[in-house]
Amino acid sequence: MLSLKSLSISFPKIDPSHHKDVDEFWTGAFENFNLQKPTELIECFGTVSGQVFFRKLRTINDLLQHSKANKNLKLHTDYAQLEVFMQALSHAHTCMFHSHDFDRLADSLHISHDHEVIKKATYLYYQAKYADLADDFGQIVEEIDNKNYNNAGKIYAELFKRSVEDYKKRGEDLLAYQAFGNGLSGTLGAALPSESVDCYKEEHAKLLMDFFRGISDAVTDAKWYRADKAAADYWEQEGRDLLSKIPSKVWRCDMKSKDSKEISEKIGIELGSQQFREKMWDYMSDHNIMFYSYVKYISTELHKGDYVHAGAAYAHLLEAIAKSA
Repeated sequence: MLSLKSLSISFPKIDPSHHKDVDEFWTGAFENFNLQKPTELIECFGTVSGQVFFRKLRTINDLLQHSKANKNLKLHTDYAQLEVFMQALSHAHTCMFHSHDFDRLADSLHISHDHEVIKKATYLYYQAKYADLADDFGQIVEEIDNKNYNNAGKIYAELFKRSVEDYKKRGEDLLAYQAFGNGLSGTLGAALPSESVDCYKEEHAKLLMDFFRGISDAVTDAKWYRADKAAADYWEQEGRDLLSKIPSKVWRCDMKSKDSKEISEKIGIELGSQQFREKMWDYMSDHNIMFYSYVKYISTELHKGDYVHAGAAYAHLLEAIAKSA
């Protein structure tokens, strides 16, 4: 029988200090909120999960830095790694969210105890604000590299607090609209949106995002060879009504913004023009399967809550429409 000894397997050594590092990190985070040192929450992490936790933070930093630099190819690797780490930490996260320490934290911030709501809020905030977060998250990783885990926890706590407060203040759809715009502009090589975002209030952003969700679902639910009819039917039955509820001054503000002007320049045609609308309907009719494929991907990403990738797919669709004969 073949023994493990005969295989000469070299098992990696486990560093027992990582549990202590997690302790210092979360102690710093709770100190930042003027809360007593957590006990139950820290015990949710063992030696291995402690290592994975810090690798997760490094991967989030990589994702933010690559997003800011528009390095789209590296983003795929970042997202894949993050999903692996999130899965590996699922038990630790569940333990965290059910601890009395987390209840104290939620109460101090006046937020829901529902961890799914909190994960959604922070993930959406990261997508909408990644250009601003990149520098702050870089500081977290720098502190970890210097073994200043307490300081790293305090910076992380500030980012968490900011994400929760902004989510409560701005609402889901306004952040979703900004994240969608980040994906759109970033993919086209344009500056990330700023002026156009200020044109919208929360209720206006909800109407616009409901339109994108509705039309993408309608097209996806149809057969690819009926994609143009599905889009037209949605427009006639519900889509036009949704967009008509957005005040004209909001549309004018958006179309006149430097963001929309730069996007029009990047694709080579003015988005609000009659020429573009005609090309869009022609593209849907003449390139049914491609139109269906783009919209199906947009629908999938919207349902996942990944608005940056949904906006990126929309950018590619706009390019295809503008370049079509």
